[in-house]
Amino acid sequence: MPQELADKYNIKIVPMGIVIEGKAYPENEVNLPEFYQNLLQITETEKLPTSSSVTVGVFLEAFRELSQKAEAILYIGHSTRLGMSANAARQAKQMAEEELPNIQIEVIDSGTACGAQMFIVLEAARAAAAGKSFPEVVEVANNMVAKVKYIFLADNLEYLASGGRILDGRAWAEAKVSTKALLETDAAKRTVHAPLARFGTKRKAVEGLLEIMKERYRDKKLHVVIGHVNAPDEAEELKKRVSSELQCVELYVAETLPVVGRHTGPGSLFLSWWSED
Repeated sequence: MPQELADKYNIKIVPMGIVIEGKAYPENEVNLPEFYQNLLQITETEKLPTSSSVTVGVFLEAFRELSQKAEAILYIGHSTRLGMSANAARQAKQMAEEELPNIQIEVIDSGTACGAQMFIVLEAARAAAAGKSFPEVVEVANNMVAKVKYIFLADNLEYLASGGRILDGRAWAEAKVSTKALLETDAAKRTVHAPLARFGTKRKAVEGLLEIMKERYRDKKLHVVIGHVNAPDEAEELKKRVSSELQCVELYVAETLPVVGRHTGPGSLFLSWWSED
């Protein structure tokens, strides 16, 4: 989520950690151009950066901070198939119930990540800003889990495989075929990085992605976010195509932070969306 959007809706982002050459950093404090330049130069898997989920202590401190200005707290985490942050948040919630008995805390496993997760958070924040009650805000978030999806265009599946995040797309990664892959994540179907299509070039993969979207959603109003891993020009070109070929009522471009970037690899693109009924 772009920080300006988080600021607009008073959303607190709790950063994950990235470990580079044995030293841990909050991922929002890393110099992105330098990080991706170095990532491209690493040829041995064991020397690649590693990621770390948010700890129970960090969540507990966040809950304490927010309790000073909020009556209730909703944390929406990425899929537990991709990391353990949501489970850590649940543990922190149990600890906070004794320390902060007057604060309601709910934790939701979004079943997804990236822009799809962003839209769940955004709609929940909009509901809160509109004066909805806390149970109503939680209901909005849970309803959004069933709506959001994303397709990930992998420029190099080896990053996803080496980081243990290939999941439902493992067969393609193990095939060792040099292709550009489209992998889909759908929380409603409980799939993460399920194989969708493969192409010989990135240009054909982008065309394939757009054809899939047009076939499914030609007459639907869409809320879209395009994410990219060190590929701003390609993301802007995709934005132009999406805005002209689909009915977008909301469209963002966001650069991914190091944890997603390390696991998906430089050059990757993400198209996340939900469609209005």
